[in-house]
Amino acid sequence: MSDRIKLAEKEEERRIWHSPDIVALCIDSYNGERQEGRIYHQYTDTPLCFASLTAAFLQMDAFYDAICFPFASVRPRSFFIDRKAADAARKSRKMPKLPEYKRKDLVVMEAFEDVIKHRGEDATFIVRVQHRQHASWQGEVTWIDGQKKESFRSALELVRLIDGALNGEDKAFGQ
Repeated sequence: MSDRIKLAEKEEERRIWHSPDIVALCIDSYNGERQEGRIYHQYTDTPLCFASLTAAFLQMDAFYDAICFPFASVRPRSFFIDRKAADAARKSRKMPKLPEYKRKDLVVMEAFEDVIKHRGEDATFIVRVQHRQHASWQGEVTWIDGQKKESFRSALELVRLIDGALNGEDKAFGQ
């Protein structure tokens, strides 16, 4: 393998590991149904605790919304609108402007290297969501304890990978 290819692979690895949306998902307990643990990222100095994987995913999604990365391709919709404003817009024939996502001013509270050093009592996963398309997540997850990395195409596939790793299914993560 040429030096140029090795350098390109090293650069790709660095880019992956220093992405602002990297989350350390630390599972402290798992009873076959419910995963409890903590989430760490660079923009908080205290862990975000969760009592289920669903709660963890909701906290992660809120984090991605806060940093606007990766940008969600689908916006939440609501049937509850301000009727007076809608009527006024219709009469003036001007469509109301959609609220734009604005990145919150977040300060790095913990060095990236410290974020990925956190460990859960049962398992630890480093999650990198690369895209939020088709109302789901796409990215890659590294199972620290099993020393394996796998790509996922949806949040459901991520749940299956995590659940398989917690249940001791080595085939859940490919090589």
